[in-house]
Amino acid sequence: MEMIKKNITLVIGISIPILMILFVAGSIYLPGLFIKPHFNFLYVSGDDSYYYNNGQQYSIQNDKLIKNEIKQPENSNYTPPRVESKLYLYDVTKNESKEISFSEAQNLNLDSNLKSPDDFEVVYGSRDSGFFPFFWGGGTDYNARYLKGHNVSKKLNLQLNGSSYYYNFRFLGWIK
Repeated sequence: MEMIKKNITLVIGISIPILMILFVAGSIYLPGLFIKPHFNFLYVSGDDSYYYNNGQQYSIQNDKLIKNEIKQPENSNYTPPRVESKLYLYDVTKNESKEISFSEAQNLNLDSNLKSPDDFEVVYGSRDSGFFPFFWGGGTDYNARYLKGHNVSKKLNLQLNGSSYYYNFRFLGWIK
């Protein structure tokens, strides 16, 4: 105790940076402990409409899922490989996907807004390819999806089918 009284300026000088680090770390990580998304969502995998001009196989109308007919363009000689599209229900509390049938999905009441009612959205990840100023670069990571909102992001554990990861996920709607 006597040592601390003699060196009080040294103790204060060392404790201020430590307290600042703890404050910054706490302000970054504490919101993630208390802010949780509440709305599950529906997505489709393998609904690759990139090669087709007539739209996607699934869409939302009047808060319900409908299935559209996809036709290949008449002038095309190319027949892309078709991957069977599958519907998945994503549980945000368990961080897992469950495949569901079209008839089960039709019974869901869906909100097709990109942001959930509690202000979360599904976004691509980002990547960094170096350390500024030497190898600065970055971009979008199309192989990762995150649930982002309220300055918190959480990596999604998605089930996907098909060959192309980029076109292999399509958000359909939030479950009301």
